[in-house]
Amino acid sequence: MVIHTERTREEERVVAALRGVFDASVMNFGSYNLLYARNMVDQSTQPDDDAAPSAAGPGEAEVSVQEAVARAAGLLIGYRREPVELVLCPVDTDQVLDRLGEYDDAVAIAEVPALLNLTNLAGMATDESSVEILFSTGRRLTLRVDPVVQFPQVPGLSVRQHLDVEDFYDFLDHFMDQVEQTQP
Repeated sequence: MVIHTERTREEERVVAALRGVFDASVMNFGSYNLLYARNMVDQSTQPDDDAAPSAAGPGEAEVSVQEAVARAAGLLIGYRREPVELVLCPVDTDQVLDRLGEYDDAVAIAEVPALLNLTNLAGMATDESSVEILFSTGRRLTLRVDPVVQFPQVPGLSVRQHLDVEDFYDFLDHFMDQVEQTQP
């Protein structure tokens, strides 16, 4: 979340905590603009995943990075214009909000993000509050992108990201222009 609004001190703490998760998860993290989105896809509609597995702990089933992202309720969307790409980083908002007072880069828990670029995008559609993404693997995400994010875990806590959302939709126009230029 690079674009700043008139955020309160509490909002800035939440933004910094979310940024800490993204920074711990993504190489070259400083070159991305960032915003928060909720994943709205019903997981029962997802295809079975036999893709390359991610690391799994004892007794856990292995899942691909895209599947892990598709299962996440909350995502941080990192985006940049050069090279044109999106990074979808799962975020456990319960954990972030629980540790809000003690958050810094040293304690941010890294998540495995999924990259979306011109090589693995099968389709994209947008409306005023959501973005639907279809990966070339068949994995589908519908992301709710709100100008004000509410966190039910902490009543009264919200983060304003309306300028970030405007910039993100401008980026999506740029992204789709790049996709169209690569089409034969």
